[in-house]
Amino acid sequence: MASKRKVLCVDQKVALIRAIEKGEKKSDVGKRFGFSPSTVATIWKNNDKILHAETEGSSCKKIRKPKFEELDQAMLTWFHKQRCNNVPISGPVLKTKAEHFAQQLGIIDLKASEGWLGKFKQPHNITYGKISGEALNVDLNVTNSWLINVWPKLNEKYTPDNIFNADETGIFYKMTPDKTLKFKGEKCVGGKLSKERITAFVAANMSGTEKRKIMVIGKSKNPRCFKNIKRLPVTYKANKSAWMTSILFEEEIRKWDAELKGRKILLLVDNCPAHPNLSNLMNIEMIFFPANTTSILQPMDQSVIKSLKGHYRKKILMEIIESDGNASINMLDAVNFLSKAWEEVTAETIRHSFRHAGLRSFANAEEEIEQFENEDDTLSEWITQFNTPHTFTPEDLQNYVEIDENLVTTKSLTDEEILNAVTKVEEEQKEDEEETQPDEVVIPSIQQALDAAKLLEKYLLFHEDDPKLSQNMGEIHRKIQKQYWQNKKVQTKMTDYFK
Repeated sequence: MASKRKVLCVDQKVALIRAIEKGEKKSDVGKRFGFSPSTVATIWKNNDKILHAETEGSSCKKIRKPKFEELDQAMLTWFHKQRCNNVPISGPVLKTKAEHFAQQLGIIDLKASEGWLGKFKQPHNITYGKISGEALNVDLNVTNSWLINVWPKLNEKYTPDNIFNADETGIFYKMTPDKTLKFKGEKCVGGKLSKERITAFVAANMSGTEKRKIMVIGKSKNPRCFKNIKRLPVTYKANKSAWMTSILFEEEIRKWDAELKGRKILLLVDNCPAHPNLSNLMNIEMIFFPANTTSILQPMDQSVIKSLKGHYRKKILMEIIESDGNASINMLDAVNFLSKAWEEVTAETIRHSFRHAGLRSFANAEEEIEQFENEDDTLSEWITQFNTPHTFTPEDLQNYVEIDENLVTTKSLTDEEILNAVTKVEEEQKEDEEETQPDEVVIPSIQQALDAAKLLEKYLLFHEDDPKLSQNMGEIHRKIQKQYWQNKKVQTKMTDYFK
């Protein structure tokens, strides 16, 4: 009986090609991956076509999950932690740790063999190599040295449109100005306040022309208010701490790498425990800032995140005022407000932040600085323009914007925390969901949407002379109306109206 042919996906072939390119013998690669010499020879012969297919986004049609999924996630988290701490890792060390974690997870039939090791390493693109570490104590001399000796060589390889910085920040998403004293200085590592925080991951390029879709990390995997939502304006992820993890970071960066489809970019990130050094990226060159220099060198930390939070807080204040103080912010509101706030962070703010970090100089720097300084009102300046009853002092509103600047967004996990993070916590998530989202969102009916569209269209006729705005509103009206009649076609007959 003929043996069943083994079908290989593009990712497996690419991993094999990369191993050979690094100098590993074809025979050794074949043994490690379990491929015959003829298969290895064929893949190597067609390496150009395979690498092109991978760049175009082709991959496995079906990815087989690991036999012990919790163990696999625990091992990947632990591996990233060791690499961030500059601890050299070998195959025997990985196998020993796997057996230890398996015992803790109650897995009795694991044999951490060479076969297991290959199956663990291959889908995660794990390779062994020299780890370049950073000193823990860094002064301005290190910052200046990096800007003078390292940065120019990187900068000359890319245009401003293709140089990105990414960072995460913690946000108390339900926060109102009257609660700032309760939260001031809170790092929010755990406890009751942790249920009111999220982490946002933002990225933008040096020219300010491109902002990546914001990623939000919450505590509840399936908030009630997301029920029946077809599309969110952000990328939403969840874990028990609402923190960035090395696994979430790797997922996001590899997804971004695939989306670039041959466009090459430079990505600058800080060297925190949640940012592992990723191998086999095709389109992204990821560079880490020297340790303890990000407060100076990282553009997102200069003005971008502050601007994002200022716009977000303004939207919450608007919601409070428009609802006569009856606003209750849920996770759906938060992700919508954050997405809109991110859209309102201007290119001038982003360019200023890269310049302030020393990563870019401008011929017309004084003009750019003036534009940046004039582009945003503070919350205090904004709210005094309107006839709205409030008791917020300028200091209250300043504290309101800066209240969560010390929030922890990640940390180096202990073995116990790693295991707790990967074990199933559905019951805990359910309890958290019910506590933080007491009411389900009322979904507007198609009739309500149609009535609202008609009302808005009529409003614009009397109060707006911008033809484009009226045209856009008319398009919205037609789209809702079309859906309304499609629903009627299914539910009723014309004769029903004449009975």
